Amino acid sequence: MKPQSSLQIELRNFLKEFSGQNVLLIPNQGNAGDCLILIATLMAMRDAGVEAEIADDKSDFTNKTVFLGGGGNLVGLYRGMRQSMEAVCSSQAKRIILLPHTVRANEDLIARLDDRVTFWCREQKSFDHVRRTNPNLDCRIGHDMAFHCDVEEFLNDPACTRAGPEFLISSLEHTRTSLDRISQLEVVRFMRTDKEARPSLTAGDLDVSNAFGKVADLDSSRLTAWCFVKTISAARRVVTDRLHVAITCALLGKPCELRDNNYSKNRDIFAYSLQNFSCITFDKRRNEAIEDRPPLRRSLLDRLSRHTRRLIHGRR
Repeated sequence: MKPQSSLQIELRNFLKEFSGQNVLLIPNQGNAGDCLILIATLMAMRDAGVEAEIADDKSDFTNKTVFLGGGGNLVGLYRGMRQSMEAVCSSQAKRIILLPHTVRANEDLIARLDDRVTFWCREQKSFDHVRRTNPNLDCRIGHDMAFHCDVEEFLNDPACTRAGPEFLISSLEHTRTSLDRISQLEVVRFMRTDKEARPSLTAGDLDVSNAFGKVADLDSSRLTAWCFVKTISAARRVVTDRLHVAITCALLGKPCELRDNNYSKNRDIFAYSLQNFSCITFDKRRNEAIEDRPPLRRSLLDRLSRHTRRLIHGRR
């Protein structure tokens, strides 16, 4: 059995309980990695015979089964999924399912969740946190929903293969790179540039999770996720601190070194899920060194620091 298949079993069996039902799905708002989660979730629901309608916080949840998308949004840095959960839980929804999430803080919300809720965590640390906070809650542990993506099927999706290439090329041109340049590098550094990034001297080549858009309507989210996967597929080897870049590499069988984000999400999910893939390694170094090769696009700050190092060492 492939590692991916073994990570799908528990959620697939759970989703089959809803076979033949019409449910609502509130996606986790976020970047291209969250678009991939959405597409993979819909694939998993389709395979389980579940009909999902995309919803938002203002939908009518009365007597409905409501799924909330998986991701990393129930932490102190963000409020989106907390607001969605509060909206659904204050309604007359019949059943509420949070798909696999990383969870930090939010003790007040977790403590008041009732018996309508099934709460899935995507690694052990989050599971332990939720169980301590609300021992009576139906809390389960499962793997990130992106593992349910059939990447071969997705990359050959007819709608994406028609509309995707032009959007992909123009988006990468906007970031001053291309698939051809990415494919020529021995190692591509897909490093994050947002508030989850750890202080690092390693310059990235492209923050691929932010290159194509964010979760929006289903068609644009599908196209964003397709461009995300297509770009990663062009790389020979990857270094990243983006979790869903590493998960995509795992699905593609592409060598990848995963580095941590600033609240240990990557470390925890590597331990629970990604260590099952021989192509994925986890870098445990706390202090990262500048790579010898310059990145595709070096920032002004990085150029200044490079000049400063030369002056310090007496080189002109």
